[in-house]
Amino acid sequence: MEVVGHSFMSIAEEMSAALQRTAYSSIVREALDFSTAVFDQNGNLIAQSDNIPTHLGSMGGTLKGILKNHFTQAEIFEGDQIMINHPYMGASHSPDILLFAPVFVKDTLVGFCGSMCHHVDVGGIAPGSAPGNATELYQEGLLIPPVKLYEKGIENQTLISIIRANVRMPSYTLGDIRSQISANEIGKKRVRNLYEKYSIKTIQEIVQAWETYSENRIKSKIKAIKNGIYTASGHLDDDGVVKNEQIQLHVSIEILDDKMIYDFTKCADQAKGPFNVTEETVNAVAYYITRCVTDSSVPQNEGAYKPIEVRTKKGTILNPHFPAPVSGRYHTIMRLSDICLEAMSKALPDRIPASSNAHATTVAIGGNNPKTNDYFVYYELNGGGMGARPTKDGLSGIDVHVGNCMNVPIESAELEYPLLFHTYELHQDSGGMGEYRGGLGIIREIEMLEDQLTLTTRGDGETTNPKGFYGGLDGRPGQKILNRGTENEQRLYGKTTSLIVNKGDILYFETPGSGGYGSPKNRPKEKVIQDYKDGYISAKAMKEVYNLEIEDN
Repeated sequence: MEVVGHSFMSIAEEMSAALQRTAYSSIVREALDFSTAVFDQNGNLIAQSDNIPTHLGSMGGTLKGILKNHFTQAEIFEGDQIMINHPYMGASHSPDILLFAPVFVKDTLVGFCGSMCHHVDVGGIAPGSAPGNATELYQEGLLIPPVKLYEKGIENQTLISIIRANVRMPSYTLGDIRSQISANEIGKKRVRNLYEKYSIKTIQEIVQAWETYSENRIKSKIKAIKNGIYTASGHLDDDGVVKNEQIQLHVSIEILDDKMIYDFTKCADQAKGPFNVTEETVNAVAYYITRCVTDSSVPQNEGAYKPIEVRTKKGTILNPHFPAPVSGRYHTIMRLSDICLEAMSKALPDRIPASSNAHATTVAIGGNNPKTNDYFVYYELNGGGMGARPTKDGLSGIDVHVGNCMNVPIESAELEYPLLFHTYELHQDSGGMGEYRGGLGIIREIEMLEDQLTLTTRGDGETTNPKGFYGGLDGRPGQKILNRGTENEQRLYGKTTSLIVNKGDILYFETPGSGGYGSPKNRPKEKVIQDYKDGYISAKAMKEVYNLEIEDN
């Protein structure tokens, strides 16, 4: 079981490596915003690459929906590639395109290989398909219901033409789709070899045992947590349409013997703006939190999800009515993850970190690229501070929780796009002070090198400080400023959409830090001094918080 189970895990990871190596866009090639997985013939997850927690469980749920509602197994053939990006049919938001390829052994369908990839643009009203002011799904880009991109090895040229005609960077979008196809084909070959080596019957028996093994391990860890109901609340700044009106989020997590029950039914009604979340993506939050508080080394397969129950209410922000927009769902589930961890801190006070930046500051810039004379879209998710931990400082400048994306290196971005980066550094004093210091957010400054570029920013955490725990101080929120320090300085709304910027304009932004853990009085003097020497804290903060002054040499 261990040999075969880890073979499937290796296949998923090899698929991931192949997709990254062949990808066109920086959001895939550099930021690694994609996942790959292997499923059985019924859509149950066997193994998934350790890429993006947002995709946990959602790929399998999407595949099951396809098999139930769109294609029977009798309608699926060798050489097929089934595509979907429709959020109300299983995908998370329209830029996430999924491809599933069936695996046949001796004319028997034994499983599927799948890839889920964030594409830099799929159309819509704003470059990057990330409008902060969308009020309906149709404004967020091209919608693709389950359809065969390939059938029996023959490419669907009509579908390719439709995609090409609706996206701003067709060479990148179609190039990344080719990378997904390549990843799926490699997965098919490896899975087929595995079945042929051991026989279909043997592998299917082992897969069932593998899932039961994960299920039992997760259940044993849940049993170790005290039975009870643990709650927490929080909010988003707003929904991008109704400005400055907070969106309330609430979770109740019940530990009932060997089950974890997540109740999100008390969250706010669905938002007018694009920060709603469909059910499959809400499930990913519950799966991620469960892995965090139990045992992340448990093999990631269908069995690991069986002890988890998720409850939502139709018409709320976590289960909206079609066609509510959902492109900003990432920011909602980031905040939701932070709230879930806060709830679990009441059951596991020595395991849970303080509040993190809990969203990723999105920057999308579009316009004409004179180097190629084509339309370009620069798209990036910027990380911030991770909350201080019960025994360690928090990490700085990273994509936390259900994220896990990397940054796009400045050198790579400047080679591809008409942009110049002036600053990329950690934001001093943004991490909450404490016995353990919260991780710092980042500062970036981006200069536009062409006229008539379109700037879209999307973020949250600009009106509320990330919470410190157990006497730790709060971290700092984020902000965005255009032309900072000049007579044309302009504080930008956190969810600015399609702002026209010109050559010489400079976008300055700070991402949120995170909360500290424990009283600052308990932080050793030598650590405080080292923080100052490393530039993490200022002399002013050192004096005000820790009552220490640095002596000039």
